[in-house]
Amino acid sequence: MTRRSTSSAKNRYAAIALVTALSVLILSMLLTGVLLLTGGSLPPVVDLPMIDNAGSIPQIIAAATPATPTSTPTDAPTPTITPTPTETSTPTITPTPAVRTVVNTSLLNVRAGPDTVYPILTEAVLGDAFTVLGRNEDGTWLRVCCVQSTQESWVATEFMALDAPIDTLPILETPEPPATPSAEENRSVAPSSPVVGLPGSGGFGGPGDVNPLTGQSLPAERRTQRPVIVCVNNDIAARPQLGFSRADIVYEYLMEGFGITRFSAIFYGQESETIGPVRSARLINFYLGALYDAGLACSGASDQVRFALKNDAPFPYLDIDLDDPSNSRYSVSVGSDYRTRLRTSTAGLRKWLADWGVERAPSLRGFTFGGVPDGGAPATLVNIPYPTFTGSQVSYRYDPGSGRYLRFLGGEPHLDGNSRQQLAVDNVIIQVVPHEVTDIVEDSLGSRSIRLNLFGSGKAIVVRNGLAFEGIWRSQTRGDLPRFFDLSGNEIPLQAGKTWISVVPETYVVPYQ
Repeated sequence: MTRRSTSSAKNRYAAIALVTALSVLILSMLLTGVLLLTGGSLPPVVDLPMIDNAGSIPQIIAAATPATPTSTPTDAPTPTITPTPTETSTPTITPTPAVRTVVNTSLLNVRAGPDTVYPILTEAVLGDAFTVLGRNEDGTWLRVCCVQSTQESWVATEFMALDAPIDTLPILETPEPPATPSAEENRSVAPSSPVVGLPGSGGFGGPGDVNPLTGQSLPAERRTQRPVIVCVNNDIAARPQLGFSRADIVYEYLMEGFGITRFSAIFYGQESETIGPVRSARLINFYLGALYDAGLACSGASDQVRFALKNDAPFPYLDIDLDDPSNSRYSVSVGSDYRTRLRTSTAGLRKWLADWGVERAPSLRGFTFGGVPDGGAPATLVNIPYPTFTGSQVSYRYDPGSGRYLRFLGGEPHLDGNSRQQLAVDNVIIQVVPHEVTDIVEDSLGSRSIRLNLFGSGKAIVVRNGLAFEGIWRSQTRGDLPRFFDLSGNEIPLQAGKTWISVVPETYVVPYQ
């Protein structure tokens, strides 16, 4: 019994060992198949530990039959595809879009440099658009193009709507500030009231049959009428001006900033169907209206100048902006450019004076007219150094055939836009007057009005008949047209005819030859 049990136990252990060995063999064969399928080599079989049970059990070591060796696959060269080169287009440079800016205030001065010390080139109005070229260092001014289609200039950033960040604009070199009359005697600050220096009336009589402005015959119907003065623009866009050849007297003078001139044309002896472009009044018009006992017609003014002309002036003032806003009674509007659109006529101004009940004969002591006086220096060419960068420089060339002076403006013959003929005058007067910068603000940037008091006395040059006579001018009361005296005290008469008067600061040197 014991022997059979022992034998039976041994048989069980042997069976277990056999099953174990077969399991190992099957597992080994499976692994070999996997390796063959994956292209690998068969690693050696690791001996498995046998079960160590109580008693002496013979160890059975199962070893897998090695698989038939296969050659190790070598990496075949991977075929490469060389792409066919395609034609590429040459890259083009896309230009940077121009930066634009638009005026966002009602009226803006356009200047020659980035500060209010630079002269005014022209004015821009709400909605005017410019191309931005750059800025000054602190970004308070923009350099733009183009004023009157040709000239680069500067505008204040705070009054512009810009379509790009200010710091993306290039910083540009700024021009040197221009030399302006700066002597104390020439630019002293005066009180704001324009009434300063206005004398009383001279109490002169009517004109009679001689035009006191030209020394020529005065039409009978004119003897009960007064002269009329019109403010006329001198921007390049406004040239050639209309009606100047029909004016008896034309005054030319500097504006605030000392950078450009304006005209006041005085009409009395002749009619003009079109006069203009009409622009705004300045302080000098307060003195001119009183001096000539005239009616004054302009298109607006700064607040203080307008108030003085409407309330303090001893003569009637037609402010077209206020008194004829539809431009249908005393004026007409042509186009939309504020610099050139307003025009009037002597007929329209006579209608205004009649409507207001202020038409009458003037009280004037006229110019002194006569033959060529003794002395004088040759003056066949006269140059008046108004600013060149606005084309305001003036010259006169004497024409011996007519005995008159042909006028040039900005280096070109100065024409009347009505007749298209060059302007010719009988007398050229350079009247030296102190240019006092007042505290009257003329624009949104703080430019100050210049007082040009035409009463009193000062230096003068009278040019006529190819000769220049240096001396002084004198005008003491309202209606007392200037009289001229040489350095010896002898009166210098004018030649009968038309006269242009250039009002200049004391710092100007006017050459003639």
